[in-house]
Amino acid sequence: MALTPLGSTHRLITPILLIRPIRPACRISISTITIKFEPHFPFFMLFSLLHNEFWQTPLPFTSLNHQQFVVLQQAAAKQTVEGLVMGALIRNNVKLERADALTAYSRTMMIEQLNNKVSGVAKELAGILGGNGVDYRIFKGQTLAQLYPYPLARTPGDIDFYCVPADFTRAEHLLQQAWGIALKGEESEQHREFTHREVPLEMHFRMIKFNSKGIQAYWERLLADAPAEQIAIQGVPVATLPPTLNVLYTFLHLYHHLVELGVGLRQFCDLMMLLHRHREQIDRHALAQHLRTMGFYRAFCAIGSVLIDKLGLPAQEFPFAISPGDARYQPAVLDIVFTGGNFGKHMSTTAVRSGMRYNVEATIRKLRHYRLFWRLSPREIRATILKEMPRKMFRLGFGKR
Repeated sequence: MALTPLGSTHRLITPILLIRPIRPACRISISTITIKFEPHFPFFMLFSLLHNEFWQTPLPFTSLNHQQFVVLQQAAAKQTVEGLVMGALIRNNVKLERADALTAYSRTMMIEQLNNKVSGVAKELAGILGGNGVDYRIFKGQTLAQLYPYPLARTPGDIDFYCVPADFTRAEHLLQQAWGIALKGEESEQHREFTHREVPLEMHFRMIKFNSKGIQAYWERLLADAPAEQIAIQGVPVATLPPTLNVLYTFLHLYHHLVELGVGLRQFCDLMMLLHRHREQIDRHALAQHLRTMGFYRAFCAIGSVLIDKLGLPAQEFPFAISPGDARYQPAVLDIVFTGGNFGKHMSTTAVRSGMRYNVEATIRKLRHYRLFWRLSPREIRATILKEMPRKMFRLGFGKR
């Protein structure tokens, strides 16, 4: 399916073009909480290049000096969209200083090579599991990259795949025999981790974890009832989620990280491409029913307002109408995105994501986010505060991680 350019209907906010440190600066109030956010020059460049990459919107600049390029690259790397941004600079022949042009080209090539490597392992995985009749789903990552205008431009991560409970143990044995790997124990409540050809993989026995038992049970029923969808990765069909469930999961994954410790722009781009490329296949009525039953309908619309207003998704391609109440959460969302970057990693003051100091910081940040987004998903946030946080504090009190 071809991508549909927005043409002259596209909206892009143009801020004052100043080189400043990447830090939000103006104030807007949500309920009793004050959020700071102002798009500075690097964000203007970032959004301009992403709009061009996804919708072929003409760039408002034709050249960048060295200082501008450095600030842009840092912002793009922080949001894990460096391949998209550097590729857009090259494809639009933006005039750069020689050293910067070489950097843009080398970063683009490195990300393309990494994509080929990760996709190669994903194809191997699909061959082993599918060839032996395992009921599996590869999700996120490389399956979503295929929906991009340039799939090799999406910065890859690990490979996430799910095996149905009845096939999980057999799948473990198949992978151990084929790759000679040693699967780690259940160090996570959702998956087991291992590496093959230097590519990290997560083998999920639970695709996503909710703290509300009712929401978890509803999701598990949806997943069990949904047939696999085939998508081609470099010409090889692999099993993934069907469009409506894929939109639901991709949003839930994004929103979970946003509310916990933070999330970057790559996850927003993933959801936008799903909505755009599968706009004819998404069952809007079923999606609304799932979101309302699970208590995330308002949260979905709040995220949708960012996709439309900031990343250029055509409003008619978002499944539901956006209200002014949905849009009022944009400053809070963008503050978290631009301050913390990919999965909130840039918001921490500690070098490692463990230890007492890190856990205190993380808990304070989570509580702030819970308060910010309470009205968007009260059911899950309530369960998290009453059930999950006391459990984690108890574990920390006994020195466990």
